[in-house]
Amino acid sequence: MSIGIEKNLEIGVLLDLYGGLLTERQREMMSMYYDDDLSLSEIAEQYGISRQGVHDAVKRGAETLAQYESVMGLAEEQRRRHEQLLGYKKLALEALEECRKVSFGKNIAMKVIAVLESLDEGLSEYETGESAGGSELK
Repeated sequence: MSIGIEKNLEIGVLLDLYGGLLTERQREMMSMYYDDDLSLSEIAEQYGISRQGVHDAVKRGAETLAQYESVMGLAEEQRRRHEQLLGYKKLALEALEECRKVSFGKNIAMKVIAVLESLDEGLSEYETGESAGGSELK
């Protein structure tokens, strides 16, 4: 995946999380550019402004979204939780594979304990309020 595509995907995620904090016009322009894949010229025509005006608005919007992320960290928390859930899924699949090989073996118990410890750790973050804002996973 190219850097440009990764950057656009990142802006799309930030727009989903923090777009409501932008002005309506800026949010609409950014959505048209990043979500609808319209060109700067097409957006400029719809708003009756210059292409450069749209470019500046989109650039400022992206910078603002990056600032929100640096303060609140919801996208990073969302990525971390996603990776954590993938780890749990991997452990569960490994336990399932062990179940197919033997009945109630020691390997299964160890993997289940690891899953439970991970779950307890994640749950304690919520109970102590250490989670980064309780963002929803998408």
